[in-house]
Amino acid sequence: MGDPITYRDATEAESAQVLKAARAYLGTSYETIGFCDGLVCKAIRDSVNKTFPLHGTVGFLIKDPGLRLLSADETERAGDVMVWGTNHMGFLDPNPSAGVPKNYTALSARGRPGGKNNPGVAYGLPEWFHPQPATFWRVRVPCIPNAPGK
Repeated sequence: MGDPITYRDATEAESAQVLKAARAYLGTSYETIGFCDGLVCKAIRDSVNKTFPLHGTVGFLIKDPGLRLLSADETERAGDVMVWGTNHMGFLDPNPSAGVPKNYTALSARGRPGGKNNPGVAYGLPEWFHPQPATFWRVRVPCIPNAPGK
């Protein structure tokens, strides 16, 4: 039996890679990306090689060792996961893409909640998703046991 996998917090550069991967899905339909959890899982898989089960519920994913809730004294940063209650998640992007209003700092697979106004993966105001503020979660990177240089 191999050593158990441990995790460490993503560096700022790795968090930037996660956000870059999420941005690659801009404009993808809500259903195609696999809803909000699909966007989060795919961006993390594409960037830091942490395998989340696709289409897990938000409540299930926040219990995964690949995410860690930030404490009150920590500052959130670009690429952190934003979670609203147990039913929605996306990414913090304090510098949204060109042409996007600067206060649209949530990148999610539900840019505008509800029906015909739902463009899929898009930027939006954080308060669109839940009346309560989002909690912030740091992406964690798997440490490969017995890797060279350990």
